[in-house]
Amino acid sequence: MFDTGAVLELSGARLFMSAAGPADAPPILMLHGGLGSRHDFAPLSQMLCSSHRLLALDTRGHGRSTIGGLPLTYECLEQDLVEVIRRMNCGPVGLIGHSDGGIVALRVAASGHVPLRFVVAAGAHWDLKEDDPTRGLYTALTSDEWRQMFPSGVSSYEKENPEPDFERLFAAVKSMWLGAGSSAYPGETVRRIDCPLLAIRGDDDFLVSLENAVELIDRVKNARLLNIPFVGHDVFREGLPSLQPSLKTFLEHVDTG
Repeated sequence: MFDTGAVLELSGARLFMSAAGPADAPPILMLHGGLGSRHDFAPLSQMLCSSHRLLALDTRGHGRSTIGGLPLTYECLEQDLVEVIRRMNCGPVGLIGHSDGGIVALRVAASGHVPLRFVVAAGAHWDLKEDDPTRGLYTALTSDEWRQMFPSGVSSYEKENPEPDFERLFAAVKSMWLGAGSSAYPGETVRRIDCPLLAIRGDDDFLVSLENAVELIDRVKNARLLNIPFVGHDVFREGLPSLQPSLKTFLEHVDTG
């Protein structure tokens, strides 16, 4: 799944997007996490592809997408996504994002630039304060350590990216993680989100605290929190059997209004 697709050129980068599911079904755009790719949604896609039109995007620099010359920030990825949705011209779309993809989805929803049916944000920070322990983890992380932890992911990137440069990509993503200010995490702008929001968190997530997830849903109308026990940060891989019933119920509520 997601082996073929189309390339969209915008702001100096070439973004690759693949599709699956019925062309006339409600559209869902899927956004992977940092240093991942569209392939990360393969397990979830098996659950959704019969009832929804799935659009899996490789964000700037990832998968088959080139990085371009702009600084990599959450604001940059938000602007990319808004332009992609506008070019799709398919009416309100749903967003499912994991980690960085969830952060970008929150920014897009808060911006109000495009109509959204819903947002599902999994393992996503709405804010990352200066004293948050996660900043220390990001600061200490090296590209060599990432290669050791996720060798297959790095290998896949180096094989399929048209301009592979993992060291450059890692440095750009790490800078994005450590960013602050209006181009970084959405912060209090999440209060402007007016579409249904499902925030998903693994109870053993060492990056996104339960406090952070609760603070998010406290700030957003029509928001729900799904906290999954015995699951870590990668909820769509580790926790799919547990989250599937609740996600199905959420989508049914959205689809039926």
